[in-house]
Amino acid sequence: MGTVVGVPGADLFEALLPQSELARTVGRFDGDVGDMVQQSVRATERAFGELDACDALLARATARGRTLAEDIGRLASEENEQDIPCLLDALKKLADEIQRSEETRRLLTRILGRDEPAARRTAPVPHLSEEQLPPVPSVYDEKPADAGGQPGGPELMAGFVPRLKAVHAERIRRTSSHLLATVRRMAGPQLADPAFVHESLVEADLTFELWRRCLADRRLDLD
Repeated sequence: MGTVVGVPGADLFEALLPQSELARTVGRFDGDVGDMVQQSVRATERAFGELDACDALLARATARGRTLAEDIGRLASEENEQDIPCLLDALKKLADEIQRSEETRRLLTRILGRDEPAARRTAPVPHLSEEQLPPVPSVYDEKPADAGGQPGGPELMAGFVPRLKAVHAERIRRTSSHLLATVRRMAGPQLADPAFVHESLVEADLTFELWRRCLADRRLDLD
């Protein structure tokens, strides 16, 4: 179960209703009615206070997640391969914290006898594969201007190299844009949707690796 302010979810009910209060609440009350009402009100106030804490945590996490997403986009535009994994790890830790908080929210909802929130209907996570990127051209696919021309000749290379640069640039642009879009979609209220968050984090990892391969391919062809 989740935690709120360090209290395990399994112990949350006792934290909200200490043992004597818990006994009274379930029908073994041994005091007067006024005391019973006061203890019940205090326990309910604690529960609503914890729900407010869950809301506040989600709001802070949403703001932090959006900042991390924009930082990832900035590093991708700078082609900084070294620092992005740390930000992806920070997003994962943030998502874990929210999931624990949401488990606590669900427990409190049951304790208070409130209706469970409707299941989230977040749109599926778009995927990007290498097959969706423009293929890298090969000089061997070029046709010589005359029968005596050879692949890789000066005339061919003069037109081929700019096209090769353009294709590599487009592959890098598409992968970095998809990475940024993926983390942006996740870093909002959707952080409370565990299935969507999990799929988004997997897609972010896969896209990051694809982006790195595109950078490596460009270095191999053009450096």
